[in-house]
Amino acid sequence: MIAQREQSGEQIFVSQEMTCNVGLLNDVMVCTAEPTTIPIEPSIVGNCSGDLAYFNSRGGPRDARMCYGPDAPYILYGSQSSYSCIGIWVEDARMLLDDFHAERSVVPKLFTHATEVQKPPPVGGMEKNFFLFWDSSNKAYVHHDIYPHRVFAQLEFDGSVGPDLGVNSASKDDVCLKMYMPTLAPELESIHQATNSLSITLCKRADSGCTPTAVNTFIFTIFQHKSYHDWHGIYEPYVMVFQRDAPFEVHAISQRPLWIHGRGPLTRETQSLLYSDPNKDIPSGHTEMFYVTSISWKTHGQKYHGYLDDPLFLAFGIEDTRAGLIDVLAEDLFSDLGYCPGKM
Repeated sequence: MIAQREQSGEQIFVSQEMTCNVGLLNDVMVCTAEPTTIPIEPSIVGNCSGDLAYFNSRGGPRDARMCYGPDAPYILYGSQSSYSCIGIWVEDARMLLDDFHAERSVVPKLFTHATEVQKPPPVGGMEKNFFLFWDSSNKAYVHHDIYPHRVFAQLEFDGSVGPDLGVNSASKDDVCLKMYMPTLAPELESIHQATNSLSITLCKRADSGCTPTAVNTFIFTIFQHKSYHDWHGIYEPYVMVFQRDAPFEVHAISQRPLWIHGRGPLTRETQSLLYSDPNKDIPSGHTEMFYVTSISWKTHGQKYHGYLDDPLFLAFGIEDTRAGLIDVLAEDLFSDLGYCPGKM
């Protein structure tokens, strides 16, 4: 598990990511040893200006995510950018974590050093939430935006990218997004990419006739509808499924958001650090802020690809205060999909 070290006092301008191996003790995730700092390379000199100039003085990685590709684990995180203010960096996790020490010298690796992931223009001041995905030939791509239009490109070894490939599927994707994307209020609501990607074959591993093909194997990710009313964020997660090979058209989207068991109303009993001041009013009628951060196959050794009857871990944060984990069967995430025209 990786998590951002709490920042306070003199440490507010130094961001660090921590790691430990975890086990479950009475349904609570517990580190099996003292957490250690992930030795991520120092941030480059800040390139922020105007209202974002503050970020020049806050170095180090932030909002790190760990995910598996077809062959290797990767860590993606935000930090100072060469091309904007804050960008996304990636590194092979085997170069950073002691658990993979034996593999460092014998396995060919992509992104052996911290590498900034670029984006086709236009580039914003704060770029975040990119995710990587791989086609059937294990070529790597990066998905930058999902809404109002998809932006994604092929990713090279040095972090550079090709042209925006989203334009190749936009005529069909935009129709599907309009059909199934949650309706946004004029203000204070947005769509965010949330998790990494995984590949799935839409049949059950236990079925003898279930064989991955170009027709039944897809890539999926989770995005979130964020609202920020009354100065409190609420996130609703949805699954998006798209083709594994070019042109990577969207195949299906959840018709309703996922609901994580245990999410309740926002009250004092939530013990949110955001409302630790007893004089700060808690907004009425709000649920707790649960935000999904990553998806992974639960079975040890399973990396990128799975089947409908395979169990998954969904990791999530709660109120910027604590972390959670839930295991579900993949088919549970795919039970309420709305299919794009002509895709059923």
